[in-house]
Amino acid sequence: MNLPNVITLLRIALVPVFLVFLIQNRYGLAAGVFIIAGLTDAIDGAVARMTNKKTELGALLDPLADKFLVLTAFVALALMGRLPLWLAGAVIIRDAAIIAGCFYFYRRGFRDAIRPTPLGKLTTFMLIFLLMAALAGLYMGRDFALTEYLSRLAAALLAASGAQYIIRGFRIIYGKKNNLAG
Repeated sequence: MNLPNVITLLRIALVPVFLVFLIQNRYGLAAGVFIIAGLTDAIDGAVARMTNKKTELGALLDPLADKFLVLTAFVALALMGRLPLWLAGAVIIRDAAIIAGCFYFYRRGFRDAIRPTPLGKLTTFMLIFLLMAALAGLYMGRDFALTEYLSRLAAALLAASGAQYIIRGFRIIYGKKNNLAG
């Protein structure tokens, strides 16, 4: 087990800590743990690149850790009424489809196909930004109109990136060249 993978496992371990703080109405601590978990995402990738310690396990664990954190936060905040339930459902459906697609391609030997697209990365960034806005609203004890607008933008990006991944998957399956970006 190398250092980048240990950092990724730390991110997974922080998810229940985040959830406990959120349930206990300790919103500042929940936001802090969420930020730390997000930073571990950048750190594990940087360490893996700088030390040339990229592994197949890390390539699988890293996106799963991200999805675990984001999905947990979305479901919890939606159940608390801070984010729309329909949006949490959309995030779950898209991520479940992506995970299923990744496992399909991995088992079929298309390991290079399991990479996020730029639109997928933008969508993830927007989802995390939305989660931070919702957490800030909880911490400050108020609703932000910004979260409603960000929810709509996130929904549009979810739909667009989901469609892109589906099209890309079919192009890979049927051997087409020039599959979508990324």
